[in-house]
Amino acid sequence: MPKLIDYPRTSYSGAWEVAEVVDDTGGKCALDTCARKLNRKVSGSFKAIVGSAVKFGLLTSKRELLATTTLFRRIKHAYDKQEELVFHREAFLTPPLFTQLCRKFRSRELPVAMLDVLLMREFGVEEINAQGVSKAFVDGARMVKLLDEHNIIADIDQLAAQLPPRRELASPTPAPNVFRQLPLPSEPETEESDPDPTDDFDDEPLEASRPAATLLPQQPAFVAGSKPLLPPQRPAPAATTDAIASLFGLNGSGSNAAGTALNGPALTKASPAAPEKPITPPTSAQGTGTAPAERLFRIQLTGPA
Repeated sequence: MPKLIDYPRTSYSGAWEVAEVVDDTGGKCALDTCARKLNRKVSGSFKAIVGSAVKFGLLTSKRELLATTTLFRRIKHAYDKQEELVFHREAFLTPPLFTQLCRKFRSRELPVAMLDVLLMREFGVEEINAQGVSKAFVDGARMVKLLDEHNIIADIDQLAAQLPPRRELASPTPAPNVFRQLPLPSEPETEESDPDPTDDFDDEPLEASRPAATLLPQQPAFVAGSKPLLPPQRPAPAATTDAIASLFGLNGSGSNAAGTALNGPALTKASPAAPEKPITPPTSAQGTGTAPAERLFRIQLTGPA
């Protein structure tokens, strides 16, 4: 399995040139299109430059399709030269190897003459790539002003701490409209309004609310085998109809059962008339002729009550 190379093998300036070509084509282009724009062939050296641009975080490569990154667009659209330099330093320090070198020699002189040997012995860089990586680091560090003319490496952590906050030229987010905000006491009002309906229902006795709900469905509009009832506010006609039918002897024993079924709610209201139970004697004296007259007379009297 080949060894994974996580460091750039070419200079930062060459990687930036390739990224600019990709950006000129709309931010995305194929590998061969980019090579044609630079008057080059898709060879190993050109792929090394593209790989360096990917390591620096300037491009992305997927199936030979190149695209610019957000970091590249930040550098391109920087407000001024100082901000552009800050973003260039961020791109240059994207490879972990270059960050380690800057921290190892911070505020000290970099051994440029023997840097390739140092990379092989202490950082595990292959011998075939050591000289190219050494040149890429020195040239890139000078370009982003991390290496001065005396080969002194700047302290990258101190530079990062001294950076001012990122400027925003656009106006800040406007504050929300004060007049459209809900008032503060609105929340307790909603909380107090919730128990109000419950208190109203609790104050009402259950016994008074149940008859109104139960009486309505208990008033049937029609009963099987009988005539429709009259409105509940006029129960008298139903009683007189039953009395007249019993007076003429049109209803037998079945009429009495129907009358009790029809006048069920009325009988519950006229419960004081229930103790009068002297009607049992006429059942034993069915043979006498006077029994029907007395029974009719008694029903006529008790009907209005």
